Amino acid sequence: MEKKSEEPVKIPVVFRVDPATNVSNNLEFVEEFNALYEGRCVVEVEWLTESTAGYRERLKQWNVLDEMPAVITDAGFDYDFYRLLVEERRLVDLRPYMEKSPEWEATFRKEILEECQEEDGAIYLSPLGSSIQSYAGIIYNKELLAQAGYEKFPETWEGFFDCLEKLKAQGIMPLSLHGSGSYWVPMLFATSYIYGTEEGTVFLKEDFSRSYNNESMYELLEVLTTLFEYTFEDAVEIEYDKAAERFQKGEAAIFANGYWMVEEMPDEIKEQMGFAPFPGNILMNSPRMSAWAVTAGYDEEVTQGAVKLLEYRSQRERENTQRLYAKEDLNSLQEEYVEAVEQSERVMPNYQMKWEQEIQTDFFNEYLPIYLKGEMSKEDFLAEMDKRLEVIRKEK
Repeated sequence: MEKKSEEPVKIPVVFRVDPATNVSNNLEFVEEFNALYEGRCVVEVEWLTESTAGYRERLKQWNVLDEMPAVITDAGFDYDFYRLLVEERRLVDLRPYMEKSPEWEATFRKEILEECQEEDGAIYLSPLGSSIQSYAGIIYNKELLAQAGYEKFPETWEGFFDCLEKLKAQGIMPLSLHGSGSYWVPMLFATSYIYGTEEGTVFLKEDFSRSYNNESMYELLEVLTTLFEYTFEDAVEIEYDKAAERFQKGEAAIFANGYWMVEEMPDEIKEQMGFAPFPGNILMNSPRMSAWAVTAGYDEEVTQGAVKLLEYRSQRERENTQRLYAKEDLNSLQEEYVEAVEQSERVMPNYQMKWEQEIQTDFFNEYLPIYLKGEMSKEDFLAEMDKRLEVIRKEK
């Protein structure tokens, strides 16, 4: 990186602090980078105690106010917002920088980088280079399952629902779910259930389906109804972070999430946790969810420093990936995660990347509580969903 001024280049970044643990998994990363580039550039972080959904909403506000930090996380999560940023030239094309740094480009698997590439060859997203850190499955409390008579996690859906019933009979809350914000955890369970069917597999692979009124969605809604019978009464009202906090405190036995939670979980509870694929030996994978980006509008020195930050992240994560594949110095939870990845027979796409964002947020938050209370039929719910879809399409 070229350095023109005597003062180190300041790179403004906002990183999230987990409200449940009051910890950010980016703290050590920032300290390492600042030490490596001492005197040349420094990452100046605003630590934001906010939920994931809250951070994503902040991104949209910062964009409108033209107050975007130099580096943003969750850049590939919301397809519509990402397209808006690209079309308004709010993101920096990383391709020229990668071409000048073959070592950086080499940290990415070819297919992952291609997934982030635009038709004109531009690359605005910098994901994790290997898919091994991008899987999601089931994280469970071994001690609580043992109290219900389980030494390992059930491998079939019939066994899974039996397990929920046995946990409940023991006075143990089976699931920690949430609604407000995204319904992410219950939707992971529900989409993996329908992915086990031929029709569901086809449906979940579709990009922005023309209609949600189909048999797979009927099954998905039925599964959601069942799942919410085995969780806290206020689950629909709370956000993801509260559900994650309850699970990590041992207040519920089963959760669904990805490797990012495995990494962020406090060390003192990791040994009591296990990882398993969804019944039917299914995992979800979505490398784009890990993508960061550099925002346009800063001078070249800041942009170069921001790019270096992304490059350092890629190199750092490559080392972590190699450690996972080699199974070096892993705790038991990481070992079970890697084993699940290696033995998984089916990998489903992330519905969040294939459904309209407004459906997942506005529509779900308005109508799923009504449906789950039994005040709306599946037929009416899906009819309203398609009506909303039609409005979204017209607005586009």
